[in-house]
Amino acid sequence: MAPPRARARAPSPRQVAPGMIAAGLTMLAFFALAAAMPRHAPSLLGAWTARISAPALRALGWVLLVAALMATLWATDWPLALVTWFGMLTASAACMLLGLSYDARIARAAAVLGAIGIVAGMLD
Repeated sequence: MAPPRARARAPSPRQVAPGMIAAGLTMLAFFALAAAMPRHAPSLLGAWTARISAPALRALGWVLLVAALMATLWATDWPLALVTWFGMLTASAACMLLGLSYDARIARAAAVLGAIGIVAGMLD
């Protein structure tokens, strides 16, 4: 006789969505890293260019990337989460690259969507 199978638990309503949070963090991280570059800072930051230093933005970008990695590794299946993180890096960098290539408003909108993704992931 086979042993009884464990039932899959439904996620609790208060559980956060680490994938959504990590996606938002990577979008914000690449925005910060792009804004730290002298070439992109005026188009991305506008009047804020003089108020925010490039080293601070660069450090913020790397901290956000590490935070995104920690958010994805928080999932139960960490090897799949690591692959997901690399996919998020690629997708977020591509969105930022396309935004910087065509219009800076697209890159700014991607950063806003990243912030909304973080909030949505916490509310999920």
